[in-house]
Amino acid sequence: MRTIICHFHNEMYLLPWWLNHHKKMFQHGIMINHHSTDFSVEIIRRITPEWDIVESELSEFDAFRTDLEVMKYEEQVTGFKIALNVTEFLMPVTSLDEIEQLLVETGRVGCSASGIICVDNNPAEIPVYEAPLQSQKYWGYDDNLNLDKQSREDLGYTLVPCRNRFYHSDKVGMYHPGRHASWHQDAPFRIKDIMVFYYGYAPWNESFKARKHQIKEKVSLGDLKRKWGAHHFKDNEELDADFLKQTTLSSDLNNHPFASQALRLWCK
Repeated sequence: MRTIICHFHNEMYLLPWWLNHHKKMFQHGIMINHHSTDFSVEIIRRITPEWDIVESELSEFDAFRTDLEVMKYEEQVTGFKIALNVTEFLMPVTSLDEIEQLLVETGRVGCSASGIICVDNNPAEIPVYEAPLQSQKYWGYDDNLNLDKQSREDLGYTLVPCRNRFYHSDKVGMYHPGRHASWHQDAPFRIKDIMVFYYGYAPWNESFKARKHQIKEKVSLGDLKRKWGAHHFKDNEELDADFLKQTTLSSDLNNHPFASQALRLWCK
């Protein structure tokens, strides 16, 4: 059985797109609820009633402890699995069956995807739930093509690509804090035609920015001391400045060799 694992807190804005997309490829989902107070749980029950909703044991967001909680649930399921945020859409060009077969044939249990950063090229256009988000917001850039450390620092990113999520069938993903990388021996094996579209800068509207603001009250003291999660404390002016930086790298993903194929496949 193929499983997707996601932790969420008040994600009712993005969840309809995210759930309708991933239920097409995952028979099983484990949704870890960080004490949501909106309609997130009701949306999950309506769109994916067969998936599991579990309550987080954590009272705050802490990168280390959140990863341990994710891996606790990973260990409970067999088969291939991936842990994604609600901002991340898995977009394979090759079927997951074929990718899994390739991994088995090459003696591997996992691979890393290729991260695509999605950036809204037309914030005035408000997307609708009746169509895939990817068919409405399809500009961005390939995170793996931007390897200049100074450029990444200026963008407020990690110094290496940070959205190459690990797809695997091992007990746990052996993640670095935040799950942006893995210690697993198969993690360096990246497949370009299995992508993660990261909607961190699209749709760029008040509803989307509001979901960014809500986390600041839940960031743990440990993360604050490590200077992690600083982006949760930015006001709208700072967020808009970050967004404008992203637009300088962004272009129509229909012109990207692999992303274009994924868009054609998943935006029917």
